[in-house]
Amino acid sequence: MTGIDRLISTSLSHIIKKKLNSDERKNLERKLFLEHGMSIKLSIEHFHKFREVLKNISNIDKKKFENECINEIIKIKKIDKNYSMKIIDQKLKDLILELCGDIETRKILICLFDNDLTIPQILKESKVPKTSGYRKIENLIINGLILESGKILSESKRISKYRCVFDKIKIGMEKNDIMIQVVINKKIFDESTSINIIN
Repeated sequence: MTGIDRLISTSLSHIIKKKLNSDERKNLERKLFLEHGMSIKLSIEHFHKFREVLKNISNIDKKKFENECINEIIKIKKIDKNYSMKIIDQKLKDLILELCGDIETRKILICLFDNDLTIPQILKESKVPKTSGYRKIENLIINGLILESGKILSESKRISKYRCVFDKIKIGMEKNDIMIQVVINKKIFDESTSINIIN
């Protein structure tokens, strides 16, 4: 699992590119591609590789730079054993709102709070038809809202189990703003290679 790295990778790579000067950005992109065959966006899911290349191309304070970039997207606070995360980045808010606005997608997410299920189990539990269900599950995986949490043996085949990256999603609206607050359990937070560096 990669925690929430895939979910924040588009927003985080955009912020990183914006904060680096033109030469630093080109150098970072070139070295990531030559050494690891990765774009900045993909390297967010393998953050140790991003950090290693960043350290070698610039004399900026790496820790400070990473914290500033992540804090433009999300704000994280530890609560009991879990983590509360406020979504700051507008594109990330829009993505979550769009996905949660679809009834079938919402049913899929709800059945994956605190549950690890295979795709057939997700479809059965959420009562979403197979035709649209497979497509919506794939979209949630691509966008990083659900992730593979393990494998089980079924009819002598190993099949994947999935869960939502969040344990809870709260959406609130007030004048001039939409607030999205999510709860991430410690296991998923710890498996992220990017966000757990800020604590």
